[in-house]
Amino acid sequence: MLNHVELLGRLAQEPEIRYTPGGTPVANFDLAVQVPSKDKDTSPDYIPIVCWRDQAEFCGRYLTKGRQIVVEGRITTRKYTGSDGRNHKVVEVTAAHLYFADGRESGGGAYGDGYSG
Repeated sequence: MLNHVELLGRLAQEPEIRYTPGGTPVANFDLAVQVPSKDKDTSPDYIPIVCWRDQAEFCGRYLTKGRQIVVEGRITTRKYTGSDGRNHKVVEVTAAHLYFADGRESGGGAYGDGYSG
């Protein structure tokens, strides 16, 4: 079986950094990905991205809204019951590698042109 995705897009908002009860950092953001179309006025798809541990901290330090990046990872799904008692299903991309794609300086980051964690 193969579960691999590569996306090129821009951050739709600043990454949200949280910590699990055990202290593991988690970053979430939406990646705006243009859909190829003959109609030039198509809006992008907004793909939810999740990053864990060192990669999450990297996101918090170096990624900002509008930054163009490449995300390599896999599609993951999870289910949970909300506080209202309703069941929810989330589909997102869990990032394995991040690369800068906009040619801007990485902000002096130790990871050069991206992070692979």
